[in-house]
Amino acid sequence: MKKFLSVLCALCFLFIISPAASGGDTFDEASLYKAAQQEGEVNIYSYSSRVFKFGKTFEKKFPGIKVNGFDIDSPEIVTKVLAEQAAKNYVADVIFLKDPATVVHELYNRKLVSGYVPQDLKGLIPEQYQKPLLVHHASVDALIYNNEKMGAPPINSLWDLTKKEWKGRFIFPDLQKMSEFTEVLAAIVMHANEMAAEYEMVFGEKIKLSPGVENAGYEWILRILNNDLIIMGSTNDVAKAVGLSNQANPPVGFTAFSRLRDKEKNPKLKFDVMYDVKPVMGVSTDVVVGIVNQAKHPHAARLLIHWMMGDEKGGTGYSPYYVLGNFSVRTDVPPPKGSRKLSDLNLWPADRDFVWNNGQKVRDFWVSHLK
Repeated sequence: MKKFLSVLCALCFLFIISPAASGGDTFDEASLYKAAQQEGEVNIYSYSSRVFKFGKTFEKKFPGIKVNGFDIDSPEIVTKVLAEQAAKNYVADVIFLKDPATVVHELYNRKLVSGYVPQDLKGLIPEQYQKPLLVHHASVDALIYNNEKMGAPPINSLWDLTKKEWKGRFIFPDLQKMSEFTEVLAAIVMHANEMAAEYEMVFGEKIKLSPGVENAGYEWILRILNNDLIIMGSTNDVAKAVGLSNQANPPVGFTAFSRLRDKEKNPKLKFDVMYDVKPVMGVSTDVVVGIVNQAKHPHAARLLIHWMMGDEKGGTGYSPYYVLGNFSVRTDVPPPKGSRKLSDLNLWPADRDFVWNNGQKVRDFWVSHLK
């Protein structure tokens, strides 16, 4: 009996000091690097061309491991992974992309991609950003205006964009080329009650829906389309069109908040974000990262993801994303200079399940009412 108790106590002691059992906060970079060196490379499919920037710094930090980065649109990443998995031709190790609704339902739920959160970051990232896949950063899409011509934001409400004075002067990205903006419209549809209340505040009467339109969110989409909405192929195109200098009657546009960084490269661009639009200034969406099923370089994949998440200053592998409009999910990282905290912005977060269940319906409504 004494011998049994001695063994039991020893096991309890080992359990107590075990990092895994205590939920430890260490990250054994040296051991992981050693294992990754045996693999020699890592393949990452990225929605962002900045993969080449953090890939180079990773290679410098970890000699002997080559980063093979592929700049691919989010929908194509999903398509490629599905095809590779079906053919058992396992190329991708890491995927880094937008549209978490599709990623979760098409890949994660089929066990074709898994989440990975570095142990030392678990206490620094809110749980909502850890599951089912790790969120690398939150991205915001918002309204911008030409602040050279207009001394103050010209829009107070989303419903202002349906008025005659904005006919042919509102620009929106093409949903058929930039599927992530389906998330924006889906959020507006999801918050139809708030849109209806805002309509009454602006026009002094309850909203009357058009025939066949089910709620105020869809009604807003219909009315901006009928107000000669200008559709452009990219967020960059929208930012340039709004921010062009010396315009007599500039438009406003919905684009990526992070396009503010374009002004650093081109000081001639004159635009800013409209922070006080009601009922919401914009929509936040998540950019996720995961490890693909049957990854040939799993240790290098984990090491790369840890690098991508950066340090407490927004540096190392995260530095290409430490810009206005991108928001780190790490609680110890301050916002970039000139930026506000994500929690201080009046935003609607895109709901993953709502987007999955209603995204196609929103796209069909959009396409069917295009002029």
